[in-house]
Amino acid sequence: MNLKDLKNKWNSLTQEQKALVGLAVVVLIVVLYAYHPFTGAAVNNTTQNQDEPQSADVVAVPFQQSGSNNSTVSNNTTSSNTTVTSQQAKNIAEQSRSGYTAGDPTQGSINVNGAETSVWIVPLSKNNAVSKTLYIDANTGKIVQET
Repeated sequence: MNLKDLKNKWNSLTQEQKALVGLAVVVLIVVLYAYHPFTGAAVNNTTQNQDEPQSADVVAVPFQQSGSNNSTVSNNTTSSNTTVTSQQAKNIAEQSRSGYTAGDPTQGSINVNGAETSVWIVPLSKNNAVSKTLYIDANTGKIVQET
């Protein structure tokens, strides 16, 4: 088969057949490019933090609890009563991580060792950018997680 035979064969095709051939060529080019880019070596522009996994170490930070001297403390973990205030959680975060500024805490809950724990979520910033988040147990004032 020479070039003249190919030209005659192409001319004998209808417009629809030519369109289908063209579409097949475009699809083939896209598929080939998807699996084998024409740029040569692959360039990976993504960055990945290689932080070590944070352990769930509990850090006890002393804090002054203002209010009544009521010595009855409930051990009921399903209660929504908190003994640590928002301001105390903020102070705990600032005292435990020097060099960081604590933002306004928000109330939340996380799963720690299979148990739902009520926490204060305190964002920590350095150079006006949030870089860490502390999860402080709302009942005990202990830091239960850091991200």
